[in-house]
Amino acid sequence: MFTRRELLSRGTTLLLLIPVVGCSSSSDNQTVDGGGGSCAGTESTSSTDSQHNHTVCVLTADLTSPPAAGVSYTTSNVSSHTHQVALTAANLTAINGGQTVMVTSSTDPDPINNEAHSHTFMIKKM
Repeated sequence: MFTRRELLSRGTTLLLLIPVVGCSSSSDNQTVDGGGGSCAGTESTSSTDSQHNHTVCVLTADLTSPPAAGVSYTTSNVSSHTHQVALTAANLTAINGGQTVMVTSSTDPDPINNEAHSHTFMIKKM
C-alpha cells in the first residue's frame, strides 16, 4: 500500500508523462505501424494496471491471412517499458470475424516502481 506522499508523487509523475507519451511515437511500434503513429489494422488499449495502460496494433495483413504459428506484438512504450501480446491463428481468425478476443500480455517490470505486472487486452475489429 502506498503512503499518501508516494501516491501523490507517483500520480503527479504519471500525469506529467501522459502528454509526452500520447504525443510521441514509440520506436517499438515501428515494426507495427512504420513509425508513423497510425495503426495499419486494429488498435486496442489495455486494462490499467500499475497506474498506466498500453496500446497494441494488430495488423490487417495478419487478420486476413493469419500465420499458422500466430503472431507476437510489442505494445506501446509507456513508463520506459513494453509488453508482448501473443495471438494464435485462431485468435486472429476470430478477431477478423468480428469477435472480441481477450488476451493477457507478458508480465514485465515497470522500471519506475519495479513492480512486475501484465495487462489485459480486449481486441475487436472495428
